[in-house]
Amino acid sequence: MSFVVHFVTPETAALPDPLRADQDASHPPAELTADEIAAWDELHPRLVELLPPGAHDVARNHFSRQLVHDQSGLLVTWTHDEPEASLPFWSVNASPETFGVLVRVTEAIESATGLIGVDEISHARFLDHHDDVMASFEAIADGFEEAMDSQTVLGWLRSLFHKQR
Repeated sequence: MSFVVHFVTPETAALPDPLRADQDASHPPAELTADEIAAWDELHPRLVELLPPGAHDVARNHFSRQLVHDQSGLLVTWTHDEPEASLPFWSVNASPETFGVLVRVTEAIESATGLIGVDEISHARFLDHHDDVMASFEAIADGFEEAMDSQTVLGWLRSLFHKQR
């Protein structure tokens, strides 16, 4: 599971529940337009600069562009009318440093596109309250970590080794 910042038009962002409105819209797969490709090509170097070392492209086709930082899992996806930035609910990602990168990536995308980054926790503009969102992210990530520790074979094995020490 990942935390996602969706980039929507200012009109959609102003709605009472912008993500619901965006989900209700039909989004059939569509090729990127020439303008969307040009916007990505212009923004891409800035995103690489903002992400920690080791960021690399994972997709570059007619339908999307993707840039990922493997260590944090931070992924920027550029698709027709649906750019987004996502961050896995890993407890190590609930840090000011990682959220700082997400804030700077969001600022860069908003500045380059005029779109507004709306997050899935508050269903509001991420940049307006990212500190509150980080606290919620941390609680969710901790919950996932506890579930993994108690409900997976790896978690069960890890608990055996921790008990023997």
